[in-house]
Amino acid sequence: MMKRHSFAVAAMLIAGLMVVQTGQAGVLSGNGAALPGWTGTVPYDNGNNLSGSIDFAVFTAADFNANFGGMGYVPGDAYVYTYQTNNAGSDNFSQLTVGITNPANTIGTFNIGDVDTSSSLFDGSGNAEFQFLSPAVATGQSSYGLAFSAPTLPIQLGGIISDGGGAIQIALPSPGTVPEPAAACLLALAGGVAVSTRRSRVAKQS
Repeated sequence: MMKRHSFAVAAMLIAGLMVVQTGQAGVLSGNGAALPGWTGTVPYDNGNNLSGSIDFAVFTAADFNANFGGMGYVPGDAYVYTYQTNNAGSDNFSQLTVGITNPANTIGTFNIGDVDTSSSLFDGSGNAEFQFLSPAVATGQSSYGLAFSAPTLPIQLGGIISDGGGAIQIALPSPGTVPEPAAACLLALAGGVAVSTRRSRVAKQS
């Protein structure tokens, strides 16, 4: 399993792979309710039977609920990070790992595809693991929507696709360090209060 720093290095090496292919897109890629610039499709091919694409979209919790409410996933924070695998190769698709270096929570799935996960969890390094062991995602099939929540806006980071024998590194959205706007305003206000208080104390002392 790759460590967090490895995902960061992988992201820098493969940043150019974040492209949109609308021909293979599902309901996530190009979704108009997603955050601007954070929806699309990443193709993958290891040259040895593991190929296809990953659709992705990042939503506010409210916009996710407006589009996918009642399909099995309930957001746990301000933003919802969603993915869907599409298997075009002859090998079965068995796992997607999304690199995460900042807080995330509430991992799960929602019903927009063919195959649900056998396990959805955060591993010991905090990365999101979506496993398809019984059954795997077969040729021509897509996964359920894969999701987790976070309090922060996205950055581009590494991900890993696996068929049990081979693996491919790709670029996928992951939580960054910038909080959602309301939280950012509160932090700014708190900073202003602290500065004002300090200045008041200095004024009194002088």
